[in-house]
Amino acid sequence: MTALAEQPTSPAAAWLRPLRRLRDRLGASDPAFSRLRLASRALLALALNVALLLGLAQLHALPFTAYGLAFVLSFNGSLAVRDKGARAQAVTRAYAGLGACAAVTVASLLAPWPLVGDLAFLAVIFAAVYVRRFGPRWTAVGMIGVMAYFMGNYTRPVPADLPWLALAIALALAVTHLVTNVLLRDEPRGDFVRALASLDQRVAAILRELLTAPQIERPKLQAQLNRLRDIVMMAEGLIPQGDEGGLAARGPASELAIALFDVQLATERLVRSSYVERPPAALLGAMLEGRPLPENESVVAHLLLRLGRARAQIDAALSATPSPFSAAGPAPSAAKSIVVDHWWQRPELHTAVQVTLACAIAMALGLATSPSRWYWAVITAFIVFNNTKSRADTAQRALQRSLGTMAGLVGGTIIATLLHGQPVATAALMPVAFFLAFYYLQVSYSVMIFFITIALALLYGLTGSFTPELLLLRLEETVIGAAAGTLVAFLIFPARTATGIGAALDKYLKALADLVEAARGRAMGEAEPLHLLARSRLLDRAYTDLAAAVRPIGGPWAAVTRFGEVRARLLLLSGIVHWARVLARSLPSGVVLAPAQQQRIVETAAEVTARIGAATAIEAHYFDRPDEQQAEALKPRPPVPISDEADPALVLEIIAALLRRATPAVPPENSP
Repeated sequence: MTALAEQPTSPAAAWLRPLRRLRDRLGASDPAFSRLRLASRALLALALNVALLLGLAQLHALPFTAYGLAFVLSFNGSLAVRDKGARAQAVTRAYAGLGACAAVTVASLLAPWPLVGDLAFLAVIFAAVYVRRFGPRWTAVGMIGVMAYFMGNYTRPVPADLPWLALAIALALAVTHLVTNVLLRDEPRGDFVRALASLDQRVAAILRELLTAPQIERPKLQAQLNRLRDIVMMAEGLIPQGDEGGLAARGPASELAIALFDVQLATERLVRSSYVERPPAALLGAMLEGRPLPENESVVAHLLLRLGRARAQIDAALSATPSPFSAAGPAPSAAKSIVVDHWWQRPELHTAVQVTLACAIAMALGLATSPSRWYWAVITAFIVFNNTKSRADTAQRALQRSLGTMAGLVGGTIIATLLHGQPVATAALMPVAFFLAFYYLQVSYSVMIFFITIALALLYGLTGSFTPELLLLRLEETVIGAAAGTLVAFLIFPARTATGIGAALDKYLKALADLVEAARGRAMGEAEPLHLLARSRLLDRAYTDLAAAVRPIGGPWAAVTRFGEVRARLLLLSGIVHWARVLARSLPSGVVLAPAQQQRIVETAAEVTARIGAATAIEAHYFDRPDEQQAEALKPRPPVPISDEADPALVLEIIAALLRRATPAVPPENSP
């Protein structure tokens, strides 16, 4: 498998080795360079917008608000608009532009009456949150509207400035559209190729670990497999999808997705086989160096051959005509809203009330702390509810924002002090800080806030208004907003973490049940509308959602013992996902099984279905603290021997055993 071969060294290569190492590390953390492109878009849009406004200022003086709007819309116009396709994005930005113009107009007209203007700000926040129920487009429109009103409310432009502000809004959104869809546009094939390079590096790292490590360390290898899984899922997301979010139904896109699936599965099985017996060094060395594998009839040799074939099939599918990326994906589905008996029971309404009340509390306390910097508290209270599904999520996000601000206060004070009187260095470093902030947006919220705080310190230093007290005030206002958001999340329409976990677990169990039923039907020769591999991918995604849902009770910030219990149960459910992939691959389309094997599969599938039903019945208590018997069941077991050809009935039995170990026998009597 030449894709994994080690590159020869030379004097020139030795000089370039640090750069390659940096590239490899960037590729490992950002396989398709999507985060790099996202941050670059925001920064480039800002630079172009500022340049345009400075050029216009040579013809006519522009109000300060125009620059502020260009600043916030450059970022939000790049980051908040997530529609697929240039036309859909253009529509969203058009709506956002109209909303921003309306918001800043209202803010300007209400400027003579500050109290009324502040109350109107709360009304805008309520509307922006409520319209999220209509989908991502309106989430972006609402976010941009809030930022535009904030800028107008803070800078208080006069009505005569409104035409120039409308021009600034139109230019900002037009430039972000140009940057997003022309200058730094998405290229699914190029992104996939970059993700594939990261995939090769990860597989090679796993093979080297198996080859050179003094002993097999299961936690370390599992971490490597988790990273491999993340890369595969991200790369698969670049391939045009089939209906119901599954694999593409046919053609090169389907072949590419299946080959990608096989690379992941072969690597996983290779690692699991090493738990039983260490793979021969000669086989691993040959694979890494791209040499033909020595004659060997072992399971490891067959798995390595499968890995090589799957990797070659990816290359073949990539070069196929028509391109796998030319296929059209499914039409975007409309936003789903939970059906309720009365309008006041809508979750979207509850969230809007929560956010608005939190912002009102933050506004009152923020004004009492600083009449001129209160907006930091309000923006914090507004933001901490973004992308949260429970009160614990909100509290965690509030904590991350406060910690990021605190760390940024220290770092910003040090950097701004060292660069005092050096405007060129300050101006050069400020965009770097903003770039890093948005580069880490999808990875760590606290790191993003850390770099934003540093960037603001540099900005204040550049304008001559920096003082450590100003950053301390930002921290105080941030803590006020974070505390207001957390308080409201726990007291007003609280969304319990257990409820979100129950919904995510129900989705996981339903995906597993659908897969098992489809496998039973495939074994009996029944027609199956959705590919079994697609079913396994839906289960994979459901597990990802479940792992995210339990993070507030299973993350390192929770009690250490609780972290271990939740992690142990998740590992068992992750094991089920792996064996579900094996099951899907062991029943290819058109498979014909003997009657005895069919009967065994039917009986085992019935057992798994019964265990899924038992788990569903106690899903609200699934992650509660286990008793001694359950704690014993959660302990690791000896690894299952890996064979070359998986028996689907045996795989179902393994799934049933894992599900039995992962599921509490009865719900605890005194659960909260």
